[in-house]
Amino acid sequence: MLRRSVILYLAWMACGAQAADALPSLKVDPSLVPPSQRPAKTGAAKPAAAPKQPAATGGAAAPAETPAAASGVEVFPVATPGQPAAEAPVAVEAAPAPAPASTSTPASVPAPALKAAPASVRQAAPAISPAAPATTSNARNLPPLKVDRSLVKAPPGGRAVPPTAQAALDEAPPYRNVTTARNMPPLKVDRSLMGTPPVARRRVPAGQTGETVIAGAPAAQEADVTGALPPQVPEDDETRMLKGAITLSEYVERHPESRATLIAADQLDGTTDAVMRAEGAAELRRATTSLTADSIVYEPPTDELRAQGNVRLVRGEDVVEGPSLRYQLTRSEGVFDKPRYTLRRNLQTGENLRTTTGRGEADLMEFRGENRVRMQNATYSTCGPENADWYAQVDTLNLDFESEEGEGRNGTIVFKGVPVLYSPWLDFSLNNRRKSGFLTPTFGTTNRTGIDLLVPYYWNIAPNMDATIAPRVLGTRGLMLSNEFRYLDESYRGMLRLDYLFSDRILDRDRHALSIQHTQRFGERWSGSVNINAVSDRDYYTDLGNRLAITSIGYLPREGKLSYSGDWWTLTGSATEYQALANLSPIYSKVPSFVLNAYRADLPAGLVFRMNSSYTDFRIDDPRRDQGSRAVLYPQVSLPMQTSFMTITPKVGVHMSNYDLQRGTDNAALPTSLSRSVPIFSLDASTVFERDSDLFGQGFVQTLEPRLYYVLAPYRNQSQFPVFDSALADFNFAQIFSENVFVGQDRISDSNQLTAAAISRFIDPQTGAERARVALGQRIYFADQNVILPGGTERTGSIASTLGAVSGELLPKTWIDAALQYNTDLSQTERYSITARWNPRPAQVLNTSYRFRRSTTNAADVRDIDLSVQWPLTNRWYAVARHNYSIAERRLVEGLAGLEYNGGCWVGRFVFQRIATNVQRSRTALFFQLELNDFSRIGSNPLDALKRSIPGYGQINQSIADPIFGEDF
Repeated sequence: MLRRSVILYLAWMACGAQAADALPSLKVDPSLVPPSQRPAKTGAAKPAAAPKQPAATGGAAAPAETPAAASGVEVFPVATPGQPAAEAPVAVEAAPAPAPASTSTPASVPAPALKAAPASVRQAAPAISPAAPATTSNARNLPPLKVDRSLVKAPPGGRAVPPTAQAALDEAPPYRNVTTARNMPPLKVDRSLMGTPPVARRRVPAGQTGETVIAGAPAAQEADVTGALPPQVPEDDETRMLKGAITLSEYVERHPESRATLIAADQLDGTTDAVMRAEGAAELRRATTSLTADSIVYEPPTDELRAQGNVRLVRGEDVVEGPSLRYQLTRSEGVFDKPRYTLRRNLQTGENLRTTTGRGEADLMEFRGENRVRMQNATYSTCGPENADWYAQVDTLNLDFESEEGEGRNGTIVFKGVPVLYSPWLDFSLNNRRKSGFLTPTFGTTNRTGIDLLVPYYWNIAPNMDATIAPRVLGTRGLMLSNEFRYLDESYRGMLRLDYLFSDRILDRDRHALSIQHTQRFGERWSGSVNINAVSDRDYYTDLGNRLAITSIGYLPREGKLSYSGDWWTLTGSATEYQALANLSPIYSKVPSFVLNAYRADLPAGLVFRMNSSYTDFRIDDPRRDQGSRAVLYPQVSLPMQTSFMTITPKVGVHMSNYDLQRGTDNAALPTSLSRSVPIFSLDASTVFERDSDLFGQGFVQTLEPRLYYVLAPYRNQSQFPVFDSALADFNFAQIFSENVFVGQDRISDSNQLTAAAISRFIDPQTGAERARVALGQRIYFADQNVILPGGTERTGSIASTLGAVSGELLPKTWIDAALQYNTDLSQTERYSITARWNPRPAQVLNTSYRFRRSTTNAADVRDIDLSVQWPLTNRWYAVARHNYSIAERRLVEGLAGLEYNGGCWVGRFVFQRIATNVQRSRTALFFQLELNDFSRIGSNPLDALKRSIPGYGQINQSIADPIFGEDF
């Protein structure tokens, strides 16, 4: 039995080593023996005589026979670090080996005296009899160990070493701590694992005292030695570990690439080619695996082990504890009884790398490789041990970290000790990746549907194809079936969705919604797309939609498009229809429509050519309104001129249009064929100035960017032209630098106007980011405007409204966006808006906004106020709210209020929302969600409503829970 201070080092590839032949005898170099202890030259020594060893330093006599020698074991002791100098023997006495008859060299060569080494390198010498043969050894199987000749000194005076002494030196082992026993199986020792001899020797230069000294000898013994002392040879980590100078943990940490198996215990026994037993605080380590237990039985040939009592297995970042373990190290396979586990993995979520941690207990855990685990009668939770608020109890649980999927059978989710959900299957993704199976059901309630329960099933058809099938139970409406199919390829992608409500209990009819979206490239130049949307009735989204973006849809497009891209031109053909919803009137369909655009910037003299042209056939199911085709051709030529301080671009073009009409009953007397030609000239000039500036005590680069834009277009009478797709453009900074005050092609305004504007930006010189912007613009008219839309009024006056805007982070963590339109002719404000956001830290934001717009008709002015907030009430409770109110109409446009609670490993959300669908009707919804981090979500999901309603909303946890199907509807 060996004590714990002895550490057995098993090389990874040495477990199957074969036994060596019988060992040659161990020999002693006579040059290392002091002259005073050499035997007399009286012929060959008799092996039978074994006189006593002279007393070591300190006067203690050495026994005639040590216990090790009595049992057939030879011991070469190494001084313990820190041992007093008086306890370490320094004298070594041995008889030289007899010389062969064929050599003429004397059998005995005087050796230089040895001086005592310091305690850190001093060793206790074995008792060797002068008369004993130098070839005697009781170790039968060890291969010979040799000494590096570079560490051995030649005899003084430059005399050569006799061949017999040199042969003995070649066969001598390093002076190390080696223990061998008769009953131990043979060991093959890798010399690289033995380390450097603890004593360094060197030859003294010629002409100096011919003595061999030990590095670090006491100063009293160095007085008669000339020449510098050799440096002490450092020991490697293997040697230090074998001596117990460093622990197994320290060695593994310093050498993570090592595949050696290391064992330590209070008691060790066994054989390295059969079974090793470690008892008492046993420890086994290899690379990324660490095992501690009361006892460990390790079988090197099969690389298997059994551990009993207080077993703790660490694999990478995984920790498993329990009473007993059977394990195979190479394959990372085994069985753990009644374990308590912590499994931690770094998983890729989109572009982010995140860590997921699962904890729990089980009756039995099976390791099926490094990344697969199967458990029986197990619990699983992502909560920490200090707050196990929720867990999943399952009969069987499979965790596969390679495919990043989890699967359970007969699972119950327990929250705060109360079962909240049971499912015969619990299939979940460990990294939000696609996996076939049932997703977590969602439920909520609204005033139009009553109880709303959705049970989605996800079908992972192929790597580029999936589907979701979700029965949906609406308390006051009936049963709805929602289906979504998605596909993706290098050249195409698409989505098909169908929601079908069987026999609405309120309206007593079937209702449905259909959506088909597809885009595809047919080659380098051809591409196409399809976007088809349809509902069974106008009020479908008002009754069954659950968010403002859905309930406020006015028209559903149905469009097919095919495009070809040339080297400098593109041609697109399309057909578009619209389905009107709610109480909106129908609009024109475009069947068919062709658009040809061209652009060339490589013409002679720096000219640039651009052409916009189109042909569209407008149709509508209303006999009172005009129908027909419209052809437009608008070629343009410009000459950009740019210098180091200014850019000037003159442009000239001709806008030509032709109409072939079928007049409706309201315009039956008007002509059916119309055409017009409007020449248009424009001149655009701009420059940029820069300077260093300060804003709120911080240095910035400030720019000043003035711009002038002039447009000249003659008047053409267009009162008889129909209006298919045109309207008056909004007056803002994007529109004031356009040629036409109308959008669409049915009206081309007469223009003789100049727009002057200036923008000043504040740019961070370190990052180049724009921190703030100030803009001011003004349009000056040199003639009255005569082209108007039906029902409009002609513009008079020489100065249009003045535009002003300020935006940016004007204060720390405070963003402001304000805009103003002021009519200088009437000395009144046409409209303005101001929005401010204070966001001092994540999940803490306050937004306020006010909007005013003066009405140009008899309708009331628009006055809206919008307040939204997400604010922590405590370190766990958060309040969320939004209040969007129309002051002019005295009604709530959208309201939201709720609470969030961050439980660390779970989040609870309770949100109430009300949306105005029209002037008389509104829709209310109640959301309740329990989100279990890195596992699943239970309830209805309000996150989409929160992110849309509260700008700057911060999710208080970043979960990778399963996506919930049907959030939009």
